[in-house]
Amino acid sequence: MQNKRSEVRMKAPGRLDATITYTDNLTYAGSGTVSNVSRKGMFLKTGTGLSKDSYVTMKINTEDMIGRPLWVQGYVVRTDTNGVGIRLTYVEHDIVKLLLI
Repeated sequence: MQNKRSEVRMKAPGRLDATITYTDNLTYAGSGTVSNVSRKGMFLKTGTGLSKDSYVTMKINTEDMIGRPLWVQGYVVRTDTNGVGIRLTYVEHDIVKLLLI
């Protein structure tokens, strides 16, 4: 399978938890751990199933790293047994700080 990503994904620094605060598919989405991240996407390891094309808003718990949480929005582009791939449609500029840690 060819990698079509326009941005390089980086392994998340340390344990990086995220809480899904909203999803449009009316299911409990819960939380997970960010496995890798870029400016345009991330993979979230989670045991909770989200369907493809579900819209999500998440709080990434980065208080220990940059002093405050980051908020991101996006939609699910891939699902598997380990979690979901999310294409980010909104991300705070401070995610650059996270990628440089």
